[in-house]
Amino acid sequence: MGALKELLQTGKTIILDGAMGTELQSRGLNVKLPLWSAGPLHDKPDTVRHIHIDYIDTGADIITTNTFRTQKRTFEKAGFAQGDMDFAATARQYTIDAVDLAKDAVMIAAEENEVLVAGCIAPLEDSYRPELTPDTDTLCTEHYEHMKNLADAGVDLFIAETMTTIREISAVLNQMHKFELDKIISITPRNDKELFSGEPISEALSIINKYSPDVICVNCIHPYLVEPVLTYIKTLTEIPLGAYANIGDPNYKQDPNHKEGDPMRKTVSPDEYLKFAQKWKSMGVRVIGGCCGTNPLYIRKLNSLKGKK
Repeated sequence: MGALKELLQTGKTIILDGAMGTELQSRGLNVKLPLWSAGPLHDKPDTVRHIHIDYIDTGADIITTNTFRTQKRTFEKAGFAQGDMDFAATARQYTIDAVDLAKDAVMIAAEENEVLVAGCIAPLEDSYRPELTPDTDTLCTEHYEHMKNLADAGVDLFIAETMTTIREISAVLNQMHKFELDKIISITPRNDKELFSGEPISEALSIINKYSPDVICVNCIHPYLVEPVLTYIKTLTEIPLGAYANIGDPNYKQDPNHKEGDPMRKTVSPDEYLKFAQKWKSMGVRVIGGCCGTNPLYIRKLNSLKGKK
């Protein structure tokens, strides 16, 4: 039995960590696209490690590898390869380095408590541009390559997050199924009935149910939307649920003064976020963490949710 399954069997609320990319940005690091959070893996690895340690110190049971953008496709877009490596080798090395940093943090900070390292799997293209989602063959090939890099580096489980299209959800689950690791799949909807792509959540859940991941999450939506989405998903599945929300202004992209790289405008305080999370727990949600904009202060608040349902 995998370590995530064992945690779920305890009946306790499992605390996931918070954001990496926006936290790197808040600590003064360059997270310019397309590399986003991958750049600091080479430039400032100690900062990445310290963020992991801070999340462990504030109560996270699971930390997520900084591999949201360590796929070959990302390095090709950036035109960046390390040394004499090609893009595929660069992606593999960055992924291994990211996993090593997370494992270092666990060794340094976890002490007697078991903290799991979740290998992050992201959409191949922009999370909020579902129309850019590649064809199924490309999705399967490139996601498998990334997953194998994560598995070879020694992650404890997979977490595929910010999934916005049925095609990518299906391809990711198909490839995850090839590995003997526990699995979390996390979707990003536009409302309580539709994925961000506009496709029905019900259709996505029918596919997810067939593959039976260990947890189904929703992430990178504002906390106010989480409850109605979860209420609907609960009618479609018996799989344990999770949630980790984005605390930014949901209308920031409509601001004509917004520029790429501007810091996130946070709209939810740690105490306010905890109130949302308490409601999610009362609904039976088993895994709770934070997405963009959250930081270790938010995870410290969530730590109070630990204990049985």
